[in-house]
Amino acid sequence: MSVLKTGLAHPSRMRGIFRYLLHAKGQREKRDVLERILSPDKLVEHLASEEKLKDKKSSHPMFNDAIRESIKCKLLIEEDKEVAINQILPKDAINPQIGDKLLPDTFTYLFFASDNEDEEDFGRVCAWYLAQDIYDAPGTWEEVENRVSEQKVGDFLKMSSSRLFVQMDDWMRYLGFAWGHTLAGKPVTVPDPSAYIKRNLNHLFNGEQEITIQDFIKRLAKQCPLFETGKFREEVETQIGKRETNFLSTSTAFALFRLHDEGDIQLERQSDSAFMILPKANNQVDNDGRISHIIWKGEKS
Repeated sequence: MSVLKTGLAHPSRMRGIFRYLLHAKGQREKRDVLERILSPDKLVEHLASEEKLKDKKSSHPMFNDAIRESIKCKLLIEEDKEVAINQILPKDAINPQIGDKLLPDTFTYLFFASDNEDEEDFGRVCAWYLAQDIYDAPGTWEEVENRVSEQKVGDFLKMSSSRLFVQMDDWMRYLGFAWGHTLAGKPVTVPDPSAYIKRNLNHLFNGEQEITIQDFIKRLAKQCPLFETGKFREEVETQIGKRETNFLSTSTAFALFRLHDEGDIQLERQSDSAFMILPKANNQVDNDGRISHIIWKGEKS
């Protein structure tokens, strides 16, 4: 099982447990105390009465599923009937002042970049969605279902129900790989990793002000293998077809163009330098899309 297939392991619930423990003494609490505080009986009874909970055998299914998945991904540990934040995480990740802000990146590492076999199906689904054409991406479950069928990746992705799409949607938005809007009265999701990339520019540039776009993409894939040349993206492209040589996917290109327009980075093509191609709508390529270097416009830390 993974967070993708555990519908009650919602990012807000796992975040709520983590936020409480961030400020608890020793960043730990007895499990039964934590359960009473974060999943009071009246709330569980109310949801059960409205038939929102399928698991009637468990008295606190939302809490239990969120705790279980948090422990499985090694965000938390459980010992001697206590639940605690895993102290092997980076110091900043468990810092009470900034740990909650960094939690989306902590989850991203724990899910996708730490050889977590339980989350491999989730990684493939996210990488597949980011590999879709952002200008023609499937934004609803019905469209995802059709695209999966068209690309013949049903057995590979195992995206078999709208519930899985909702879970993917919620997590990708929280992690910064997608956002949503309403179109013709229907909620629509867009695979746009701008938020994730923007949060991580400091780490990706690693003290440098200017790097080649090849180095940028290599660093991005190493940090988060959902992106081009990363483990999960490579698996997906084996199924749906490889990108053209030196081309980025439209979702990554869109994110870089967006960050350029917002003043976070500057995209340049320098003479006599190898470049990569950032396609726009309909895979159109112009001079703005032939990029050799990326300059970070932020301040060095």
